[in-house]
Amino acid sequence: MTQTVSQWLQQVRGLDPVLTEAMGVTGKEHPGIKGEAVAFPYLRNGKPYAAKWRGISEKDWRSSQGVSRGLYNEDALKCGDGPAVITEGEMDCLSVIQAGYARSVSLPDGWSENGDKRDCLVEAEDALRKAPWVIVAGDADAAGAGLPKAVANILLGHDVRYVTWPEGCKDANDVLVKFGEGELARCLVDAKKVDPAGGFITGISDLPPMPDRRVLRVGMAPYDYALAFEIGAMSVGTGTPGAGKSTFTTFAVYHMAVHEDIKVGILAFETHPFQVRDHLCRLHTGRKWDDLSQMQQAETAYFLDKHFRIVHRTYDDNPSGHNLGWLRDMIYTLAVRDNCKVIVVDPWNELEHMPAPGESLTNYINFALQQIRTWAEQFDTHICVIAHPRKMMTEGKPRSPTGYDIADSAAFANKPALGFSVHQEEQENSVGMVEEFVRVTTWKVRNTQLYGFGKASIRLSFDVEKMDYRKYEGGSQ
Repeated sequence: MTQTVSQWLQQVRGLDPVLTEAMGVTGKEHPGIKGEAVAFPYLRNGKPYAAKWRGISEKDWRSSQGVSRGLYNEDALKCGDGPAVITEGEMDCLSVIQAGYARSVSLPDGWSENGDKRDCLVEAEDALRKAPWVIVAGDADAAGAGLPKAVANILLGHDVRYVTWPEGCKDANDVLVKFGEGELARCLVDAKKVDPAGGFITGISDLPPMPDRRVLRVGMAPYDYALAFEIGAMSVGTGTPGAGKSTFTTFAVYHMAVHEDIKVGILAFETHPFQVRDHLCRLHTGRKWDDLSQMQQAETAYFLDKHFRIVHRTYDDNPSGHNLGWLRDMIYTLAVRDNCKVIVVDPWNELEHMPAPGESLTNYINFALQQIRTWAEQFDTHICVIAHPRKMMTEGKPRSPTGYDIADSAAFANKPALGFSVHQEEQENSVGMVEEFVRVTTWKVRNTQLYGFGKASIRLSFDVEKMDYRKYEGGSQ
């Protein structure tokens, strides 16, 4: 290690040279970095397999190409008996070790607001669970605010705690540089549980870190004036049979996935997976799956794999059936393991509903929807439940149903943050021809300030070949 690198680590970053030498940190040139750089080796079973470089004259990071990196200092989880600490940077990890917490690791590339850097945490789950408790010591920024909850969900049922840094400090290394090892150790000792049993009480100034309330949008008019899905909440969609509620919902979540760059989970109980694939393919390419060449199918599958997960029901070795407990397991896997930010359950009626002995169906549905709403908040996702309405009086023509028209419980209207209906209608145009269109009605919006709209109704034309919707340009309302 050159004297310049050694001085930078010790004088600028406050790191003990004995520690950095023991961890294999050294000065090493990198062709993509101007000037001298610090190299942080990634070891597995004591052997280096990758590295990360940081320029010292300017903040410029590089990492080994073509190598999937796990947690930095992951071998530390295999020994010792103290708590494990998760940080967002190699120098933060070293700072925590210097403060006395040897079982400290770091995410290889920090955290993101989308939560799409969780694979290394999932892979290290078993090792992390062996620690008596896990402390999340992430960055004090918008992205880092979502890390404690993500770790707590991956380690569901385990003791997970979060750190609060002093005013003016973003991360562990900031605390080390400004206040020393003693203050950093105090912050780690004072870490609070992410999910204390039952609940907890805070003031305004000491609210725990949590992701910003995010509303996912289709990304184009007129849909953004009538439909949006809030992460951490539940929505309910309905419509008369054949009106296209499943088709429209798939259309909406496809465009949300593309616009918001998220992943969507689909539980389509009444639709064959190949039909779901064809629907998404038509939305993506304008053509059906079977009309694509082998290369085009591969390219389309690559894109759809990035944004969608499909749940397949199996019937062997599943004695409990596809009930609420099974649904919870699927939602957990989609949201926590696969990082799906929207999950569509379509339709509700296809689940196996088993009220407790003596429990009314109304009370059961109220409890079940309350559970689904809780899972959406707990697992940081949005759950859209599609439900069939009961048979309604038509008075000649069927009307668009609302949540109160869904069979068995008013909870379908009361529980969701947003409720919408898809309905087919027709009208006579200026030359006396009857035209058909689709009306999407938003009959429930719990937080109009957050969503940016209230109850609304939009009219759409449907292209059956492309499975696509457009604003209806027919006659007057």
